[in-house]
Amino acid sequence: MRKKWLYLLIIVCSVAGSIWVLWNRVYYTPADAHSGLNMCLFRRITGLPCPSCGSTRSVLDISRLEFKDAFYSNPVGFIIAFGMVVFPFWVLYDLVSRRNTFYTFYNTVESVIRKKWVAISLIFVVTVNWLWNIYKFTS
Repeated sequence: MRKKWLYLLIIVCSVAGSIWVLWNRVYYTPADAHSGLNMCLFRRITGLPCPSCGSTRSVLDISRLEFKDAFYSNPVGFIIAFGMVVFPFWVLYDLVSRRNTFYTFYNTVESVIRKKWVAISLIFVVTVNWLWNIYKFTS
């Protein structure tokens, strides 16, 4: 991916994610989670949670410093919250200083993920998380 498109994608996703979290902080209540209110298209169609179901709740819990609840909702929320906080500032730093540190990081991570054993390990972790989500939401 070209640098300018990557940086634009990071900024747009960070802004959209922040708006989504702020909207949920104002309008979402824990009771909504039990009422069946959800935005997951996969869950609406199949009745099963997707691997990322609970990520919004997890990020909201992190923003309230409720780390145990965040982990229970979906451990992926910690990665998302970290990225939402760190990546936009990192990209802005690169743009202001005219450096490529985030782009270099992205390319390094991409090359590591392309290794077969890493990809298989990540697929395994996502699958375990998905099975955990299915167990939580169906029991």
